[in-house]
Amino acid sequence: MASRTRVSFFLDDMAPYATGVPGREDEWCPIDGDALIEVREYMKARGLAGAMSVIPGMCGLLTRPKDAHERKFAEALGRLGDYPMDPHMEIMTHGALFDFSKMVLTEDGSTEMDWLDDHTISVAACRDYFLGTIKVGRELGVHYTGFSTPGTHPDMNPNVWTAFLELAEAGEFPNEVVPVFATVEEGTIPMAPRSKAVRGRFGVYDVASGVWDYIASWRNSPDWVNVDHYLDAEGNGFLADLIKAESPMALFHMHWQGLNPQTGLGWKAFQEMIDRLMSQFGDRILWQRPSEIAAAFHRAR
Repeated sequence: MASRTRVSFFLDDMAPYATGVPGREDEWCPIDGDALIEVREYMKARGLAGAMSVIPGMCGLLTRPKDAHERKFAEALGRLGDYPMDPHMEIMTHGALFDFSKMVLTEDGSTEMDWLDDHTISVAACRDYFLGTIKVGRELGVHYTGFSTPGTHPDMNPNVWTAFLELAEAGEFPNEVVPVFATVEEGTIPMAPRSKAVRGRFGVYDVASGVWDYIASWRNSPDWVNVDHYLDAEGNGFLADLIKAESPMALFHMHWQGLNPQTGLGWKAFQEMIDRLMSQFGDRILWQRPSEIAAAFHRAR
């Protein structure tokens, strides 16, 4: 049998609050820690593997929870290491830049999204910012293995890649090969990790999603729920095309706003998609975390 396609996912915007709740679309509504526990347990029971982004400063500072709700969610995030999940940083806030010297948001209007694409930011500045986020993550019990960017970044500052390589060499990650999810490249076949910064046994790889989010997306909209986009009842679709072409990898991405079982409109659709995937292609795929996929390709270089 031909080599199986390595399958994984990225789940973005993990936080104890979410927008897009029907009837309250523009509000930050609380999402209970039990929703995260349900997702965690489902992934484990079905034998899935992927990455979940942990953003410690998205809605306040999770290392300083304001109430029992935030404390419970933070504790659930701290258990991700017990599951087949890569905790990814989606940087510190997914919004305003963070001042780690004062542990507060900056007030000059600068954002992490713009900062990532600013080619004037030095390697040292990138490294320091990521290291600050890594240290806050450790306070939560989260040991980041990779990076998912807030938004897509096809022209990201190349110093970002070098900064992650230096952090890996310094032992700041538990893994020597760091996966980065920065772009969505739907329709590109085949797909495989691309080396961005490599030195000896250490490496940083661009591990792109090959399918847009149609599990309700960050909008949590019924217009963005479409299981057939991934694979339909006849085995056609963007995810199916990657597997049928024996692509080395097939990754998709989702957002907590649409996936979470408490308010997300995509939770049942996700389960239906997994049922189809496993019944149609279960013997042709291998579930792995993005860090495992990147490491396998690094070893094969």
